[in-house]
Amino acid sequence: MTDDTRTVLAGDIGGTKTHLAIYSVTGVRLETLAEHTYASREHAALDELIADFLTRHEKRLDGACFGIAG
Repeated sequence: MTDDTRTVLAGDIGGTKTHLAIYSVTGVRLETLAEHTYASREHAALDELIADFLTRHEKRLDGACFGIAG
């Protein structure tokens, strides 16, 4: 990775499913490093999902962005 590359956690949070992914971002180029989809109703809170995901995919993050249904 170059110095201008960032690692970002992104999430699409919905009532039925939650999709989390880690991307390497260089300029406008995205590379998927890890991803997982969860059944939202099987978890009490978003922080549970994020903690599980980050335990499975240990990466240094520079930021995060979430889209939340509502």
